[in-house]
Amino acid sequence: MRVLEEGEVERIGGDKPIAVNVRVVVATHRDLEARVREEKFRQDLFHRIYVFPLVLPPLRERREDIPALVQHFAEQVCAQNSWKPVPFIDEAMEALQAYSWPGNVRELRNMVERLMLLATEGQVDLATVQLALPKTSIGGATVGATGSDPLADRVQTFEREVILAELKRSHHNMSMAAKSLGLERSHLYKKAEQLGIDLHALRREQDASD
Repeated sequence: MRVLEEGEVERIGGDKPIAVNVRVVVATHRDLEARVREEKFRQDLFHRIYVFPLVLPPLRERREDIPALVQHFAEQVCAQNSWKPVPFIDEAMEALQAYSWPGNVRELRNMVERLMLLATEGQVDLATVQLALPKTSIGGATVGATGSDPLADRVQTFEREVILAELKRSHHNMSMAAKSLGLERSHLYKKAEQLGIDLHALRREQDASD
């Protein structure tokens, strides 16, 4: 309060105040006015920080921004990892727009990178989005593994996703992927076969992209 009101701060053990010249920016996801009414936030502090409020709607309330954000994050991820562009087909983008995004833009950024790791045939399709998104409803259909799926099915879905992501990260180098996953190379081949991962198709895709 003293810093905000008088522009001074006094160090612990100090004997004189120190003038400070700062601009304070405060961010919160809570309704401060409601918390003041509930006496859960100091009213005097509220009035000192609530000078020029900027309200940013959650991502679920501005779904029309999602395609542009996805494009931006995809270009960013490609630049950071020296990847070739990975397009998102229309059905995949529509599925992303239908999701509620409780984690807002940060969640979307992480999801874009995850989808690009899981992408097959050089693009992100609806099936990839369905695999990656948490359980939700899109157009009446269930997306992702659901709580009603048998445990074994959910474990297989997770294992397949992890292996595909690691193979892409290691540019389909089986030895590197196996080491990263803590598996023997022969065990990784066997596991990929059990999960229906076509290693030959993945190699052809990698060769084509190179």
